[in-house]
Amino acid sequence: MGRKQLAGIIAAAGLGVVVVGYGAAFAFAGAKIPTDTTVLGIPIGGLSEDDAKTKLTAGLKDRVAAPIALKAGDAKFQVLPADAGLSVDVDKTVDAAGAGRSLAPGRIWHALSGGDAVEPVVTKDDAKLKAAVEKLAGQVNRKATEGTITFKGTQPVKHDPADGLQLDSAKAVDAVLAAYPSDGTPKELPAGVTKPQAATEAIDKALKEFAEPAMSGPVRLTVGSKSVELEPAELAPALAVSVQEGKVIPALGTKSLEPLFLQRFKTLETLPKDATVQIVGAGPKVVPAVNGMVVDRAKVGAAILAILPKPTGERRAAVPLTPTPAKFTTAQATALGITQNIGDFKTEFPHAPYRNTNIGTAAAKINGTLLKPNEEFSLNKVVGERTKENGFAEGYIISGGKFEKDFGGGVSQSATTTFNAAFFAGLKIVEHKAHSVYISRYPVGREATVAWGSVDLKFLNDSGHGLLVQTIFKASTPGSKGSIRVIIWGTKFVDITAGQSAKTNFRQPGLVYNTAAKCEPQAPTAGFDITIYRYFAKNGVRQKTESFTTKYNAADDIRCGPKPGTTVTPPPGGISTPPGRKPGVTTTRPPS
Repeated sequence: MGRKQLAGIIAAAGLGVVVVGYGAAFAFAGAKIPTDTTVLGIPIGGLSEDDAKTKLTAGLKDRVAAPIALKAGDAKFQVLPADAGLSVDVDKTVDAAGAGRSLAPGRIWHALSGGDAVEPVVTKDDAKLKAAVEKLAGQVNRKATEGTITFKGTQPVKHDPADGLQLDSAKAVDAVLAAYPSDGTPKELPAGVTKPQAATEAIDKALKEFAEPAMSGPVRLTVGSKSVELEPAELAPALAVSVQEGKVIPALGTKSLEPLFLQRFKTLETLPKDATVQIVGAGPKVVPAVNGMVVDRAKVGAAILAILPKPTGERRAAVPLTPTPAKFTTAQATALGITQNIGDFKTEFPHAPYRNTNIGTAAAKINGTLLKPNEEFSLNKVVGERTKENGFAEGYIISGGKFEKDFGGGVSQSATTTFNAAFFAGLKIVEHKAHSVYISRYPVGREATVAWGSVDLKFLNDSGHGLLVQTIFKASTPGSKGSIRVIIWGTKFVDITAGQSAKTNFRQPGLVYNTAAKCEPQAPTAGFDITIYRYFAKNGVRQKTESFTTKYNAADDIRCGPKPGTTVTPPPGGISTPPGRKPGVTTTRPPS
């Protein structure tokens, strides 16, 4: 055997050893992740590609959805990954970690001995990320605040200047992206500090030169020979002082002082009065508008501010008057065309002191109501809540088909009368409700009840002209009935007549014995249905017909006391008379 042959055999043998070793290394490394690989602290080294994905998905589950913690200065903020369009691509992250077979010696060696911390691959929605940063800027950005002085009572309170923050939105996009997934520790946002124009020294100067002198005493405003004084405590709530570019900038909120001005300027000015329409004598008359001369509100604030820092003896200023026209002119009131009686109705009621009080109070509140075209009348709004403070007394109302006592009993008499006046005026009835049981002194089927907060009487001024509602009230006496008359004045636009069907579906009342302490006896009334018609005509020709049906419930015969033949244990002291009934007298209470 020659030397060349021997060398070839030896070389071949060596190559075989290398190939066998390389193959063994390739087989051992396989498709596993390099040994020391971690992703956000989660070890995935030595795992197959599928196992690494499974482990990484479970390990990152909570963190990838956790809010991204951020900060700017001393303030902390959060951004939800979903809002910013951010998520972790587990597949690409595992690929980046070096998973998969390779014949490259370096790759095999790295798989067997290497690996390091791998950053997760983050996917983003650029539009959502930009929108999230814009929203974040709205939370981060704050203007530098100049020093100010406010007042607690008449004591000046200093507020020093404060720095502002301004988010760099372009850089913030990368900052939010770099902070995801969040480990819970707030990452710094790129935000610059903005400085106020004035230093603290300027506020101290404003305090001494303006704020303290401003509260030193009253200021006097004059118009000719007349004057009024305004006290520091009255002005302080509307006064504020700031410093800008080294200058003292006082401000007075004159709008908040308007109630004070109206009260105190009464001796200095003449307020304008709007034109209106009132009943004068037997009918309506336009009351002309009156123009006013009032303290010029545009100049009064500056006048007060100019004298506030002055010493005693110089704290006065003249304020000008300015002509102020009425908002509703005489010509506009005349154009309403309120000249004719277009709806008129009267009802009577039996004597009861509470009726005089309640019907009379409601009538007084309704009287003089002026409605411009397309305005709506609401009895509850005009009359107000039926309370003692609002002028009403306790009287009888109908509740659940029974008569009970409550404030405002009897106001429905005013509602019924007003309803009928609007009915015959031809106005659109927006809301009305008949009583649940029939009351004989009201027009059958053509009446209205009201209850504060739930049941109202409303009608619309669709006449094309103005309307004036007049009430004429006559109190009852023990020997005579009372009455309320409602007249609606305007311009007649339609002729109205009424009709009605026969009563149908009669319902008979029951008999109830009531032993309750607050029992109120009640006379029986049958229930029935009835339909009312309203006919609209012009120049004798019918234009349309409206109808509405009322279903009256039967009112039970309520007798206070036990049912005859029932054994009742008398109270201590002997036999008592059933509540609400005098001995030997059958009592029936008249309806409200």
